[in-house]
Amino acid sequence: MRKPPLHVFTAGRAAGSLVRSDVAADSFLFGYRTETPPENAVSLTMPVRADQYDSMAGLLPLFEMNLPEGALGERLRLQFAKTIPEFDDLDLLQIVGASQIGRLRYSLQDSIDENVPVQDLAEILTYKGGADLFADLLERFATYSGISGMQPKVLIREIPTPGKITHRGATHIVKSFDAREYPELAANEFICTQGAAAAGIDTPRVQLSENRQFLIVERFDLLADGAYLGLEDFCVLDGRRSHGRYDGSYEGIARRMADYVSPTVLGRAKDQFALMVAYSCAVGNGDAHMKNFSVIYRHPEDEVTLAPAYDVVSTLPYMPRDTLALELSGSKEFPDRARLLKFVRQVTGKNSRAAQRLLDQAAAGIDVALQHAADYGRQHDDAAEFVERISAVMTAGRDRLTA
Repeated sequence: MRKPPLHVFTAGRAAGSLVRSDVAADSFLFGYRTETPPENAVSLTMPVRADQYDSMAGLLPLFEMNLPEGALGERLRLQFAKTIPEFDDLDLLQIVGASQIGRLRYSLQDSIDENVPVQDLAEILTYKGGADLFADLLERFATYSGISGMQPKVLIREIPTPGKITHRGATHIVKSFDAREYPELAANEFICTQGAAAAGIDTPRVQLSENRQFLIVERFDLLADGAYLGLEDFCVLDGRRSHGRYDGSYEGIARRMADYVSPTVLGRAKDQFALMVAYSCAVGNGDAHMKNFSVIYRHPEDEVTLAPAYDVVSTLPYMPRDTLALELSGSKEFPDRARLLKFVRQVTGKNSRAAQRLLDQAAAGIDVALQHAADYGRQHDDAAEFVERISAVMTAGRDRLTA
């Protein structure tokens, strides 16, 4: 029996439909509605046109971008694969279609009803019970969590504040972790994000729960008026499927930025990207891949800029022999100062002195991250080993920036 089309909405307006191909297995077609205006295009890479877009094999990168992975994806597949015949990625997209990162939404119906359950953030931040709170969050919010990444996470909606706009969609990301594999991962990201902000990098607001089990991230793609920004990662912009997230280079991302970021803000975007990469190298982040850099915009005809830094963590404390996620100057080895200076100059066009000032910014951010790590160690004696490891990694990274 042929399955019905999945309708695609941009900013609440129907734009087109996704269907399975009758010709090739595992191939999907997307077609725009005839009345769709250019500003309602689903992607910077897919302008409105009469012809359908053919994925050839698997979902097009744009529609695959937010498919749940890891524990979240496994839970949803186990929950629904038994009841949905020939369960595939389009079925998974339909399940989480009403609540996604970015401005796209999906539904089998001709309208979209984004009505995520509410959750008291204070309950998560102050939780001290013995039960598995994340298991409860996963039970309640899994089908509202159109978000990728291997780390356990869900999208939730904060209880509205009286007198402010009531959002019906998700407002925050809640992240957890497997303490046996990545101890103190929530604190790790919290510390690294605080340092990134101090370095002058745009970051989302993050909060660490008192029990250290959860990181709450405020969505930067949600505007005060309730609208969601368009967001596309560099796998999408480079025409790559998600499994190719580790195949590119940081120079390649910089080149692709020039194709999509608006000329009026391209200079600042290049500076921000170079600073992001320098800081990421210094904290020992071996997971800054293609999907961890994105652009944001109100609609494809409006200004496009680089998204804030997200998923900033130090991987070297867990994997001392880890490498960069992408190539930098032809290598995945963590770079020394000379390679970083060359990279910054190449991306930004700065002279040596200005490029060094940018590295000094990153180093100043590392100093702040180190202070946060030290404060964390004083507050939590049982985190001493983690603090020692991450501090050693960041100290070595800072020294590489300034040597």
